[in-house]
Amino acid sequence: FILEKWQKDIITELFGWKQTKNHLRKYRTLYLEVPRKNGKSTLIAALSLYLLFADGEAGGEIYAAAAERKQAGIIHQQAKEMIQASNVLRKNAKIFRDSVIFKNSFYRVISADAGTKHGFNAHAILIDELHAQKTRELFDVLTTSTGSRRQPLTILITTAGFDKNSICGQMHTYSKS
Repeated sequence: FILEKWQKDIITELFGWKQTKNHLRKYRTLYLEVPRKNGKSTLIAALSLYLLFADGEAGGEIYAAAAERKQAGIIHQQAKEMIQASNVLRKNAKIFRDSVIFKNSFYRVISADAGTKHGFNAHAILIDELHAQKTRELFDVLTTSTGSRRQPLTILITTAGFDKNSICGQMHTYSKS
C-alpha cells in the first residue's frame, strides 16, 4: 500500500501531532471530502487497521458505519484483504464476516440503525459517505460513545453533498471555518 501525497499529508497531521501536556492525539476528528475513485476507502481501511493493531488502546472498539451496511462493508472488505496479505497481521487477527479481533480489541461493521448503538464504548468511529446520512442520529450516538476513551478518533469520509443542513453539510461548514 503506497500512499499518495494527499494521504501522507492527512496521516502526518492526524497522527503526527500530540498535545504538549499529555502526549495524546491532538486531533480527534477527521472530516475527509474527496471526489469519487481517489482511494478514500483504501486509506480508511488502512487507518482502521492502524487503530486496531498499533494505536495502543486496550479493549479498543472500532466501528465502521454508513447509510447502508453494504457500503460500510466496502472498507471492511479492503481491511480484510490487507490483513490476509500480511503474514504478521494474519497471524495475530481473527477475521469474521463483519469483524476483526486482535487481542481484546475489535473492528466491526455496523448497520445505520442508531437505536441499537447505545452502550458502545468506541475508540474509533469510521462513517463512510457521510453525505448519505439522512439524519445526524447515528453520528450523535456514535460520537457520544467515545466519552470514556483516552484519545478517541472519529473519521468521516464523503464525496460532496448538497444539503447544507445535513450532518455532512454541518461538518463541511465547520471544517472550512
